[in-house]
Amino acid sequence: SNWSWNNLNTLCWAIGSISGAMSEDEEKRFLVTVIKDLLGLCEAKRGKDNKAVVASNIMYVVGQYPRFLKAHWKFLKTVVNKLFEFMHEVHPGVQDMACDTFLKIATKCKRKFVTLQSEETAPFICELIESLPSIISDLEPHQVQAFYESVGCMLADSGPAVTLDRQGLQARLMELPNRTWRVIMDRAAQNVENLVEPSTIKEIIKILKTNNRLCRSVGSLFTHQLQTFFLDMLNVYRVYSERISSAIAQQGAIATQMSLVRTMRSAKKEVL
Repeated sequence: SNWSWNNLNTLCWAIGSISGAMSEDEEKRFLVTVIKDLLGLCEAKRGKDNKAVVASNIMYVVGQYPRFLKAHWKFLKTVVNKLFEFMHEVHPGVQDMACDTFLKIATKCKRKFVTLQSEETAPFICELIESLPSIISDLEPHQVQAFYESVGCMLADSGPAVTLDRQGLQARLMELPNRTWRVIMDRAAQNVENLVEPSTIKEIIKILKTNNRLCRSVGSLFTHQLQTFFLDMLNVYRVYSERISSAIAQQGAIATQMSLVRTMRSAKKEVL
């Protein structure tokens, strides 16, 4: 009789907020009980939306308990693969929840993803990068950027236990945005006017934002990625600066309110 999305969200927020307040054994028993009850609730509720809300709350709760996740690799892997499924779910808020929880888990459990776990043939990050195009295929740009930041968190782990080719993995991770960037630059080399098409500027902003999010999380490893497009980026900045200055010289301050000028300014901001 007390069932509502809001009540469940409130309860699960409270459960998540006491993470770390118990001993490890108590926390394990508590969390297992909570997850069983929530799974039972998910089974009992009818309607895709109700099930999506319950499942989202399960993911939120487990994401709040990194100590438990680090101690149980198979469960952690199941949770992350479930989050990847939720990244295709159209119920409002579910994709954001999946991306936010994935970032939280990647930050707190990074070592688990870049080292070989029992009964695995390779570290999980290798499988993740291989599947990346299909995982992010239904995400919005801001969600894709959060995803890249999450993988950057994993790649930032450079401890002695990490024997992966981190530079090579970063290059594979960035294949999609780098390929799009290369196509844009090749078109610009043929005709610089292609660079100031509104759709192209927006694509450049998306790519730069993805790089910025990766840089934020991966740290000094990013210098290898930066080398691949640094000079192109300076040229983009120069072209947009010249076009903005020209528009203001011709039309006065009102030019700063023009949609194209505002978009070019946004691109310049991302370059910086």
